[in-house]
Amino acid sequence: MDAGRQHRFYKVFAALLFAILIGKLAQLQLYSGEKYYSESERNRVRDVVLEAPRGQILDRNGKILVDSRPAYSVSVIPYEFRQSDSALVLLASILGLEPDALKSKIKKEKISNFSPVRIKRQVDFKELSDIEEHRLDLPGVFYGIEPKRYYPGGVKAPHLFGYLGEVTSHELERVDPGLYRAGDFIGKSGIELKYEDDLRGAAGVKFVEVDVLGREVRGLEELGGQLPISGHNLYMTIDARLQQYLEERMVGKKGAAVILDPRNGDVLAILSGPDYEPELFSNPLTQEIWSSLVNHEQKPLYNRACLSLYPPGSTYKLVVVAAGLETGKINPDERITCRGSYRFGRRAFKCWKKEGHGSVNLIEAIQGSCNVYFYQKGLEIGLENWAKFSRLFRFGSKTGIDLPSESAGLVPDSAYFNAKYGNRGWTKGLLLNLSVGQGDLLTTPLQMAWFAMVLGNEGVGYEPRLIRKIVNPASEQVVLDRPVRVDIRGTSAKTYATIKEGMSRVVNAHPGGTARAARVPGIEVCGKTGTAQNPHGKSHAWFIGFAPRENPEIAFCVMVENGGGGGAVAAPIAGGLLRLYFENQEIVFK
Repeated sequence: MDAGRQHRFYKVFAALLFAILIGKLAQLQLYSGEKYYSESERNRVRDVVLEAPRGQILDRNGKILVDSRPAYSVSVIPYEFRQSDSALVLLASILGLEPDALKSKIKKEKISNFSPVRIKRQVDFKELSDIEEHRLDLPGVFYGIEPKRYYPGGVKAPHLFGYLGEVTSHELERVDPGLYRAGDFIGKSGIELKYEDDLRGAAGVKFVEVDVLGREVRGLEELGGQLPISGHNLYMTIDARLQQYLEERMVGKKGAAVILDPRNGDVLAILSGPDYEPELFSNPLTQEIWSSLVNHEQKPLYNRACLSLYPPGSTYKLVVVAAGLETGKINPDERITCRGSYRFGRRAFKCWKKEGHGSVNLIEAIQGSCNVYFYQKGLEIGLENWAKFSRLFRFGSKTGIDLPSESAGLVPDSAYFNAKYGNRGWTKGLLLNLSVGQGDLLTTPLQMAWFAMVLGNEGVGYEPRLIRKIVNPASEQVVLDRPVRVDIRGTSAKTYATIKEGMSRVVNAHPGGTARAARVPGIEVCGKTGTAQNPHGKSHAWFIGFAPRENPEIAFCVMVENGGGGGAVAAPIAGGLLRLYFENQEIVFK
C-alpha cells in the first residue's frame, strides 16, 4: 500500500471512530442522560428515614404508662455494601452475628439495591464505636435512631398494652405500602394493635450526600425533606393506682379482674394473671424467650380477662332471680327448706353447706348462696326462660370492649343440647347445674363485671371502653371517645331492688354474709360470691359487685383460678381495691 492510500485509510478510520464516539456521546447525553443522571444522584444522595416518635399511652389522670426512648439500629445499603468476605466477617464480628446469617438476611430482606436493610436493632455504644472506627472498611453501613417502648408508670398490664413487632410480609400485603417498610414496627396485640393508626405517626426523611465509600459528606437541605410527625397520645380510662393494686394482689395467682365505672363504662383496671414483663418485647426477642412464653404451662400470653371462658358459679344465681321474679316463678316470701342436698331422680345435688341452710326465702337464699333453693327454682323457671334472661343480660355476646379480640361465651339452650346429645338425649337435670352457674354455661370475667354494672344501674349498661380521649400533640386537637349506652329491657325496678337487697346482705349481713371481707366503712357494698367447680383442680373463686348501692361509682369482678371459695379468696382482693378507691375519693369513714 502506497503512502497516499495509507494516509487516506487512517483518516477514514479516525473519522469513523470519532463518529462512533460522538454517536455514543449523543446517546448518553440525549437519550440516556436522564437515566444515568438519576443513577448518579442515587449513588451520591442517600435518603435517610426519620422514624416518627410513637404516641404515648397515659392513664386517666395523665400519668405516662407507655412511652418511647431512642435506640440505635444498624442498616446497610446493598449496592454500597460490597459483600466481600472481609466486610461481611468484620460487620458480623462487630454485631455478634454469623457471616452467613448476615448475608442471608441482606438477601432475604433486600427490596432494591438502594433501599436500606436493617441488620440489627438496639446496638450498644461499643458496637457503634467499632463501626465508626472501621468506617472505611464498611461501605454502605450506617446507623440511625428509632423509638423503643418503655414503661415508666410502674404498671405492667402487658395484656392491655400489647406489644410491637416487626411487620411481616403478610402484613405488608394488607397495609398501605406508603406507610410501612420491611423492618418497621407495628402493633401486634392489645392497645398497640387496636389503635395502631393513631399511635404510629408518620416517618420523615432527610437527604445527605455520600462519597464512594458510602460515608456521609454533608446534608442536602436544598433538596427539602420532611420532618417526622409524632403519633397521637392516648389517654386511657385506666386508673394507675387501681391497676397497680391488682397487679400486686394477684402475684402468684392465675385469674383475672375487671373494674368498671358504671356511669360511663370506663375500664378503671383490667388484669390477667399470670402475666409477663412488657420490656421483653421492647428488646430484641430471641426464639428461646418466645418459645418459653408460648410453651409455658401457665399461658402468660393469654388474656384471661376477656378471652378465657369459665363457669361463673353462684354469681350467676342472680340471673335466675331476675328470670324467676319476672316470670312469676319466684315469690320472694316463699320459704324453701335446705337440708344440704336436693334429690332429682336418682341423683342428689348437693348444697355447698353440708348441714344445709334450713328454711330460707329469696333474700336469705341470695345472702347464703343456697344451692337447694336455686335448684328448685331453676326447674320451675325452665330452660327457655333461663336462656332468655341470660341473653337479655347479653351473656353469649361480646361486650364491645375496644381490644382486638374478645370471647362471646356460651349460653346453652334446648337447641344446643339437642345438637350435643340428640333429641330427647338429655334431661332437665342439666338445668340444675345451670341454675347455680355450672354445666355448659361459660362466661368471661369481663362479662361478669358488665353484668354487675347493669345490676347496679338497674338496667343500664355501657360498652366497656379503654380510651377516653385521643390527643394530637402537634395541633393539640382532642378527639373524645364518648360512652355507648346499652339499655337492658325486660326487668323491673322492683326486681332490681330485690336483687340489690340480697347482694347488700352478702357483704354486710352479720352473721350469714358470704363476703364480709369486702366491706368498706361508710359505703354500702353489694356483691355476690361464687365457687365454680373445676374438673382439673380446686374450684375457681368468683366475686362480683358494685358500690355504693345507690348511684354506684364502681363495678367489679374478681376471679381466681383454682382459688377455692369466692368469699375467702376473691372478696378480700375486691375489698382492698374498694377501700383504696373510696379513700382516693376522700370519703370520711365512720
